[in-house]
Amino acid sequence: MQEQTIINTDNSSDEISLKELIQKMGEWWSYLLTQWWKIALIGFVGGCIGFVYAWNQPITYTAKLTFVVEEGKSSGSSLGGLASLAGQFGLDVGGSSGGGVFSGDNILLYFRSESLAREVLLSKYDSTSKKTVADVFIEVYELKEIWEKNEKIGKIDFSNSSVDNVNSRVHDSLIQHITRNIKSQISIEKLDKKAGFFEVKSTMKNEILAKLICERIVKVAVDRYLNIKTQRQKITVAKLQARVDSVANLLGKKTASGAALQNSASTMDINPLYKTGTAVAVETTVRDKAMLTTIFASIVQNLELAKFTLSQETPIIQIIDTPKYPLLKNKESRLKNALYFMLFFSIIYIIFLMVKKISNLS
Repeated sequence: MQEQTIINTDNSSDEISLKELIQKMGEWWSYLLTQWWKIALIGFVGGCIGFVYAWNQPITYTAKLTFVVEEGKSSGSSLGGLASLAGQFGLDVGGSSGGGVFSGDNILLYFRSESLAREVLLSKYDSTSKKTVADVFIEVYELKEIWEKNEKIGKIDFSNSSVDNVNSRVHDSLIQHITRNIKSQISIEKLDKKAGFFEVKSTMKNEILAKLICERIVKVAVDRYLNIKTQRQKITVAKLQARVDSVANLLGKKTASGAALQNSASTMDINPLYKTGTAVAVETTVRDKAMLTTIFASIVQNLELAKFTLSQETPIIQIIDTPKYPLLKNKESRLKNALYFMLFFSIIYIIFLMVKKISNLS
């Protein structure tokens, strides 16, 4: 009986607490209703601010480009004994398909690198103009006029600048400033973790500039990517090609020399001593030619092997979707911004009223 009484007492206190909570909420609601016109006024002001903010936001354009990367296949293990032949000449045709800076998702970081954005900015805008992409960028974003009014900067022109040669320290500083802006307006993401599909987005105030930068940055990145992934194997192919050309040149000379000696041996047979010396020279030439022929065949085999390995290890980058006009237009919704700002300002003011009332009660 005593336990039952305790339980009933606890239930009674819970009911009282709930009633007090409901009563308090009612009191707060009544209080806020008395302040409804202030809340409405603050919300209206916030809505106007949101509307004006959206009105002043510039229209931007987004260019999208999708590509897929298919990594090259390592052929060193499958070629086995053939690859070891090149090792006899101090050459490596096993490839360089191991992990590196550009392996896996590292390409995502590379697209955001400053060196890549810098190369794009200092590339020519088109084939008919001396302007660079940086020149057009500062015109579109009205930076040129602002910089010209600055005594420390003055008139800016990047037409004579290149990746390795910037006109001055000021130009280099401004290029870094533009590069940071470009990086914030370019994004790349992997569409599927299991697939090799990547999407590059470029958002600019100018439609043509957005499309150009999106395509240009992918082109420069892909060229660099392919070059670095295959650089080691290309060096091997170049070395083997040089040796093939050298041995072929020597073989041609020995062939011409042997033919001349054989012709002399057949026509000049008056002096037996001379005839013996010519025969020895012919025999030596034939021996050297046979040796060079064997070496030539081996190097040619290694050269073809290296070329095959290069083709196997070269990544395939296929452009799936390219940006097309008209590009996606981005504009802040005035109505949505007005509603969001109105709601935000109203909530902030309600919190202010509640804190003020609590402080007055205490």
